[in-house]
Amino acid sequence: MPAVMKGNYIFVRPGEKMFGVASNFTNYLELGVRGVTAYYLEAKIENNEFLINATLLDHSGKSACEVANNFPEGSGCRKEMTPQGYRICNQAGDLLLGIEVTGDVCLLKGTVYGPNGDIIAQDQADEFLVYRGPAVLGRSGGSRGIVLG
Repeated sequence: MPAVMKGNYIFVRPGEKMFGVASNFTNYLELGVRGVTAYYLEAKIENNEFLINATLLDHSGKSACEVANNFPEGSGCRKEMTPQGYRICNQAGDLLLGIEVTGDVCLLKGTVYGPNGDIIAQDQADEFLVYRGPAVLGRSGGSRGIVLG
């Protein structure tokens, strides 16, 4: 039976900038391991700004886009600004990853795929659900918050 964590604040307090992840609030989310797993997502708050770094795969597990400090790199994707954030889309206009900011809470949008096309994480009804590790929720100084294997 799976364990469910809801309504926790991981290295943040109400009123601070935070990411909403599976009904919890955190200052940091990392999916995969940079340079080790084919996919990677890092969502962090730096200098009071929401920053995303990522290696995104498409639904078939092929490389779709690299994101460095909120900006897509390469010719396979583009950034579209929205009233509450932005969307990074492939050339066909399909959403790869986006952010939607309401007050101090940043919601991640889109689906993170693994190398076999398996779903690692995805948004669903204003939640960003993490299905597979490795993942890290929260970070403060040199300490990491909750580590999912």
